[in-house]
Amino acid sequence: MRENSDFKILIVDDERFNIEVVVGFLEMQGYQLAYATNGVDALKAAFAKKFDLILLDINMPKMNGFEVCERLKKETTTKEVPIIFLSALNDIESITRAFKIGAVDYLSKPFNGLELIARVKTQIELRKYILELKEKQSRLAQLAVTDDLTGLSNRLHFMSIIKRETAAVSSSPSRLCLAFFSIDHMHKVNNMYGFKTGDKVIHKIGKLLTTHSRESDFAARLFGSEFVFLMPNTSLEAAKFLVKKIHDAIEKSTMIEMQITVSIGITEYQKGEEFEAFIIQSEKLMEEAKRLGGNRVVNSMIS
Repeated sequence: MRENSDFKILIVDDERFNIEVVVGFLEMQGYQLAYATNGVDALKAAFAKKFDLILLDINMPKMNGFEVCERLKKETTTKEVPIIFLSALNDIESITRAFKIGAVDYLSKPFNGLELIARVKTQIELRKYILELKEKQSRLAQLAVTDDLTGLSNRLHFMSIIKRETAAVSSSPSRLCLAFFSIDHMHKVNNMYGFKTGDKVIHKIGKLLTTHSRESDFAARLFGSEFVFLMPNTSLEAAKFLVKKIHDAIEKSTMIEMQITVSIGITEYQKGEEFEAFIIQSEKLMEEAKRLGGNRVVNSMIS
């Protein structure tokens, strides 16, 4: 739960006394407070630092509050920041214009301190709700493409990525390689140590893939004890070198009393090839590694 101290409020007024009055009411609420004494400085502050609420006077030198509000609402970075006008103007034309250009509230001077606190609190609470909602949506979106056991991407996400990457390679001079990983003798691990330990092994393999991947690489868990490792802008020779390092790291790691190894098939994408065929080819090479006894890397140029 966010605290008031997480929220920044910009107070804009050409009279320092008015700023001090507002600060006096709000500082005990724990908000982070900043101020500007004219419209130009207010815009500079708003563009330089992200505020959660702006309290804005209307009659100011250089640029009035209406102009400031209109500028803020035109900019992508500030258009969503709520603005409350605090003004000595209480005519219907000024109030109507304020709401028309994007204000969320309007408070006439002199105002009651408790009313100011209440209206600010309303906007901050709404801001809290919006931010929490966005965070939940972001988490849900992440969960939709993430394997919950390893933290890697899931099969659905991988399919969309490989489809995109193979299409990109087909229209460019770049190269693309795919490694298909399968944990050797996973059924023995589950039978001897239980599925809970088996899950720990799968989790550890996922971590090792993440640790040894480059920023451009893409690792995913397909299902069970099988993983894929996509390497954009990578030749087959470079892919073999990188994957061998991962293979050796897995072989040397201590997960359980039983040694854990993997069989890996690597292939390079051929332009015009269907992405499904690309995956199947790497899987077949992995199966060949299994047939040869496991704990090895087999590539499409077997020697």
